[in-house]
Amino acid sequence: MNEENAVDISVIDTLKGLMKDRFSFLIDTFINKTATQIEDLKSAVSNNDTDTIISITHAMKGSSGSVGAVTVHKLSKTYEDNARSGEFDGADNWPDLLEAEYNRYKDEIQNHL
Repeated sequence: MNEENAVDISVIDTLKGLMKDRFSFLIDTFINKTATQIEDLKSAVSNNDTDTIISITHAMKGSSGSVGAVTVHKLSKTYEDNARSGEFDGADNWPDLLEAEYNRYKDEIQNHL
């Protein structure tokens, strides 16, 4: 997914306008929560816990979309859809791929804080 930016600038600009001085807090909250979710997803995948995989990827899809983490959002949606339909090919790599895009977002978002 590295062809596109990890950050949707239009979402960030809108959030900055709406959130004002709370924008950085929102981004920090997303970053901290997502780190925990990725670790939880690693465990869920290891344990073949479909319900937890769906729950985590669903939550990540929503939160990442809200903060302009476009590539995390796309992966989360794909993995949630796959888990819901019982398609787990490559699932062992899902947390690592999400983590890579999450890290790209963390790096890119620093330019907008």
